[in-house]
Amino acid sequence: MAKKQRLDGREVFPGERLAVIEEYGDGEGTYEMDGDVRSAELGVTRRNQAARSVEVEKKTPEIIVPEEGMVAVAEVGSVARRDARVDIFMLDGRLIHPTYSGVVHISDISRDYTKNIDLALRSGDIVKGRIVNVKNRLNQMSLAGNENGVVYAFCSRCGGLLENNRGRLTCPDCGRVERRKTARSYGREELV
Repeated sequence: MAKKQRLDGREVFPGERLAVIEEYGDGEGTYEMDGDVRSAELGVTRRNQAARSVEVEKKTPEIIVPEEGMVAVAEVGSVARRDARVDIFMLDGRLIHPTYSGVVHISDISRDYTKNIDLALRSGDIVKGRIVNVKNRLNQMSLAGNENGVVYAFCSRCGGLLENNRGRLTCPDCGRVERRKTARSYGREELV
């Protein structure tokens, strides 16, 4: 009886011996080697009575790496003449830590020609886009399309959050009107 209690809720390391194959089979998060059931994960053990096996529930966080086609949410850092540097903090709706750095090239802002990047993006804006290139560890985002673009913008005069009034971004604090390449979900995007 003491052995059964030791199998439930025990913290284990990969490769640690849990049982012999005659007692329990190998379940999720475990493997069989030379007649022993061993842990394949860093986690907590539990017995599966129905399958008569030992399982290990993984306790390490999943690493999320940017891949082409993923939807990314990022904060705009510096804006240069031809591109903007961004800090990607959300991929496919999941917050990531630490953030990944990325870039938005002026040709990836809209399907139409964009002459001045300052009319589409400003430092501090929160943007939503799609990862289009991850080669050479450069995460390139595209903001083309109605669903992509700035989702939250801040006034360049006073720093207040700009409100979307019939397609015009207006600061409720100082009354300044600014232009951005906004997403359809401007002001309504879930960031948590």
